[in-house]
Amino acid sequence: MTVVFGGNDSGPAAAPAPDTADRVTRPASPSASGTPSSKEPEPEPSAPSDEAPSASTSASTSPEADLTAPDGYAQALSTMWGLAPVPCTQHEQQLVDLDDGTSRTEDENNGAVQEPGGAELLYWPDTCTGLGDYQLRALPNTRVGLLRADAPKSFDSCRAAAGTGFGALALSERTDREERGFVEGAALCSVTDKGTVSMAVIEHIAGGAVDDVSVSGPLHIWAAAP
Repeated sequence: MTVVFGGNDSGPAAAPAPDTADRVTRPASPSASGTPSSKEPEPEPSAPSDEAPSASTSASTSPEADLTAPDGYAQALSTMWGLAPVPCTQHEQQLVDLDDGTSRTEDENNGAVQEPGGAELLYWPDTCTGLGDYQLRALPNTRVGLLRADAPKSFDSCRAAAGTGFGALALSERTDREERGFVEGAALCSVTDKGTVSMAVIEHIAGGAVDDVSVSGPLHIWAAAP
């Protein structure tokens, strides 16, 4: 055994090499372990995340909007639009102008409109029974149609859809909405009295059979170039 001396004070003797007992009781370093089997189960929690994309694919079937403007039209502008019913006892109906997304109200008259004022859409209480009974339709002498959720969202597809017409639809009836294609991801398209091509995307729908339905989403507007 080697002993180290320094000065008048004798230093501590060098520690002996670890014996077998030391090697057994000393915990093994994780990096030194040659058995990765204890680490292999870790990927298991990732299994639910692998299933997440397939579960959400049906919720996002609407393609992104192509806002390219053709010749003769200004660059697309984007704003918001919406339908916001009030209790039918207030005797109000909502008119929406798709040239800019603005809306106004007037006295309800069983779906008759006193002054369209350039609006394209009418949202009115049909029977006022206390349940959800608001209906939506295009105003007479307007060009409005529904662009389905899986259809391309572009100037050309929207202008084509605008010529298909949009009759009265009870938004509180979910089955009717879905059969007509009035669902999140679809859009109401119009060629307005000013020659504007408008695409009102249905991004959010709230309400149902008991509560009158509210709708909101982005409005993309291609104005005719002067």
